[in-house]
Amino acid sequence: MRIAFRLGVAAAIALAAGPAFAEPSALIKCDGYGRRQTPGEQVGRSLVILGTLGLFGSPEADQPSARKAGAEAIAACTEALTDSRTTGNPVRRAEVLLMRAIRNYEMGKLDAAWADTEAARGVELTPLVRARFDQNIGASATFVQAIIRLTQGKQDEAEALAMQAAKARPWGVVIAEDAARVAALSPAISTDERAVLDRLNRIAPNVRRAGVLEAAGDWAGASADLAQVIAGLSKPGVIVLARHAAVMALAGDTAGAETLLARVAQEIDELAVKANGTTADARTAEQQVSRADELVQLAKAQVALNKGQTDAAKDLLAGRTRWLAIPAIAATVISNAQAKVPGAAAGIDPAKLRADATKVARDAMVEKGVLNNLVQIVPRWEDADVAGDFGKDMGPASKLMRPKPVRDGAVTLITHVRRAAADTAFEAALVAAARDAAARKADRFAVMLHFGLPRTGREGVVHTGHFIEYVLPGDKLFEAQANRAITVAEVERALGADYSAPLPGARR
Repeated sequence: MRIAFRLGVAAAIALAAGPAFAEPSALIKCDGYGRRQTPGEQVGRSLVILGTLGLFGSPEADQPSARKAGAEAIAACTEALTDSRTTGNPVRRAEVLLMRAIRNYEMGKLDAAWADTEAARGVELTPLVRARFDQNIGASATFVQAIIRLTQGKQDEAEALAMQAAKARPWGVVIAEDAARVAALSPAISTDERAVLDRLNRIAPNVRRAGVLEAAGDWAGASADLAQVIAGLSKPGVIVLARHAAVMALAGDTAGAETLLARVAQEIDELAVKANGTTADARTAEQQVSRADELVQLAKAQVALNKGQTDAAKDLLAGRTRWLAIPAIAATVISNAQAKVPGAAAGIDPAKLRADATKVARDAMVEKGVLNNLVQIVPRWEDADVAGDFGKDMGPASKLMRPKPVRDGAVTLITHVRRAAADTAFEAALVAAARDAAARKADRFAVMLHFGLPRTGREGVVHTGHFIEYVLPGDKLFEAQANRAITVAEVERALGADYSAPLPGARR
């Protein structure tokens, strides 16, 4: 009986799939993906639903390489909207509308792109599905709207839309990072931008927030952030150390900058020895030395200004027609020198340094390069049971996602290799860390390192491997990170129910 049933299922699928070498459908040409299960099917996944093959279209194999671009893609997406796989599935229809919006944007048809994003966000969904939809496809459509407004030169509207998209998944990273890039084009830091930066600094810490604070001229804040990042690294690189020295000097911490500069000088000298040669490692070392040397030069110039040694500052800045260092740092040091010393950094316009940096960053968000992000990386729908599968991996009976001490016991590491949308992978790792903290009688933890191995897939950017390192109260590195701590209670309140294994026999 079982064999006959399986053969029947196979035959039904084969008949629905059509000829083996058929021309890709318009749906495949639109975004590279075929039929998607309806949300209703996902809820009842334990049932075999053969009838949907006819109602919602054939299970055509995904083929991202067949995805068209430009006008061809617009035509394919328009035709795909008449396909039963989209007319019978609002989630799939929204994905097609989102792709057509991106292709209309590619062709400069901004009004049409906007209309498609509105249509994608407005598909009719049940409340349960809507809640999930708004975290991925809905947020992506809103972010595309932010890019449209940015292209039209409407920074304030673009930033507001980007922040709206970032808020849709409060523990997510993907849209939040792109939203932060949009907001960073303006030196002013709004309340919403600050909230997103603070959130990212807790979930996935790096120098992101420090860079925004540098651009805004908050040197004390940037210095504190860089100090925290450096404290969490097992071996800080010379570039981040030299950067911190320059920022400390700009913050007025002359003694601290001089102490750090002495350390950096020794480390640069050691790295310079490795730069001799033609190997890839030698070339990397050479680049690091060059970048660090510029930052050291700027740091020393600012230290000289702080000490009233204006001639020394002028000498340190002389002879360069171009600076490759972080524009906010270079522009401020040069501006400070020019204000005190006639002829300092001759030929360098600090205002132009800043303007050029902003233009390059803005162009990266609106020019052709953004298409790869919008087409392949922004979040799409993810099957409803992925979070629950992570819950199983965290369970006591599983050997997966087990915490283990690393860095000589200074921090705890959890890894997972379940393929998932990037934001899901980030959330799952946070839940696992929270549950380990609770098991060890701690009420909070601080993330030290958090990243995944990215690739693109149907869900947008996905992680096929993921790593989180964290510390608990009482760990020797925790005190320096305590102001970034995440409580177990807030993680469980926001994410716990989704990342729990379903009860036996329960339907998700």
